[in-house]
Amino acid sequence: MRPSRAIGLYAIAVILLGAAFAPWLFWGVQRFAAATMFAAYPFHRIFDRSVMIVALVGLWPLLGALGLRSWSNLGYAPAPGWWRHLLAGFVLGVGSLALIVVVTIALGFRPTHFDKSAGQVVMALLQYFVAGIAVALLEETFFRGVVQGAWQRQMNVVLAVVLASVVYSALHFLRPNLVKIPADQVSWDSGFTCLAGIVTQSFRDRDSVVGFVTLFLAGCVLGLAYYRTGALYLPIGLHAGWVLANEFARWLGGGSVIEYATCWPVLLLLLVVMAWRLRKRPSFEENPSP
Repeated sequence: MRPSRAIGLYAIAVILLGAAFAPWLFWGVQRFAAATMFAAYPFHRIFDRSVMIVALVGLWPLLGALGLRSWSNLGYAPAPGWWRHLLAGFVLGVGSLALIVVVTIALGFRPTHFDKSAGQVVMALLQYFVAGIAVALLEETFFRGVVQGAWQRQMNVVLAVVLASVVYSALHFLRPNLVKIPADQVSWDSGFTCLAGIVTQSFRDRDSVVGFVTLFLAGCVLGLAYYRTGALYLPIGLHAGWVLANEFARWLGGGSVIEYATCWPVLLLLLVVMAWRLRKRPSFEENPSP
């Protein structure tokens, strides 16, 4: 099966089956997990978990349909210097977002006084470091290793990077929390009602448009890093650094960094740096570690 068709069918199946399964998952949680924190989850959160469960279950058949049957196919080719790419990406990710935070503070968009103790800062940094690694591993494996990797095999690499970045950005701004369905009004078709509301309401405000462009540019940086290095180590480092810096900045106050258009020049500069510094694409598979 052609990669585009396989990915398209997978996306449609995940969305429709996730929407259909969501009410039943909600009722199951209400009945069998009444004494847990999950019982307090509103329907939109259960909808989100339902889609994630279906996506995970369907991922293995998708990999088979795309011919991705090894870790190397997914972007984890063995390489003696893989940790250097991971570390360099992390430092670059944290540094680039730190620069954006400094600029937004200088422009008066963010507060300059914080009431956090040293212990709170250390704990927050550790928490967001772990979160950054987890998010980067999951998202880079799927969006770059699976989606972009499959498209690179059948089309021009620039188009593959752009399409994967559009998908990556769009999915981050589908917001189930905008659709409120009271627990006593959940019915068998509530998942599809929630789905329709997500599609119509997610991109109405300006911040969503700015954030969409920001994450699209970030996706292009990550996609170019993946293509030029032939592996996911540099993109994972970058992504983890961005998550750490963004969540830490949000915790300090002033909102998410991606909501500011000041991100765009920095991300465009990173694109230029990636294109210049990684002009020759190395092949990790040609130099496997012993």
